[in-house]
Amino acid sequence: MNNFEIIKLNNEEDNILIVMKTSEPPFDFLSEMEEALRNIQYLGYVTIDELLHSGNTEERFIQGFFNGNSFENGKFKFTVIEKKSKLREYACEFLRKDIELLHFTGLTGRQQRLIECGCVI
Repeated sequence: MNNFEIIKLNNEEDNILIVMKTSEPPFDFLSEMEEALRNIQYLGYVTIDELLHSGNTEERFIQGFFNGNSFENGKFKFTVIEKKSKLREYACEFLRKDIELLHFTGLTGRQQRLIECGCVI
């Protein structure tokens, strides 16, 4: 299983979303992310959804700049994404399809039930 999924977005502000598929920190996979972004010849901002690592907190989304070869060091920052943003849907949809993984996350029982019912958190 891949530890993350790269999703191309049609949005001026956010061009690439990386959804983490593991509870491990996303920074453990930076070299793999950089390789994948180089393979698609990407240059620009990247948003990382680390719901499985940090939960549904203010530290869920991280934004960084990929310069075409690597992420710029020290340029990562936590970013707040609106509750009704489409960016939140991708991780929830992934978990809805993998119920077994959903139940092994650090999410609360209530959050798990919301995702199972099709809600976006």
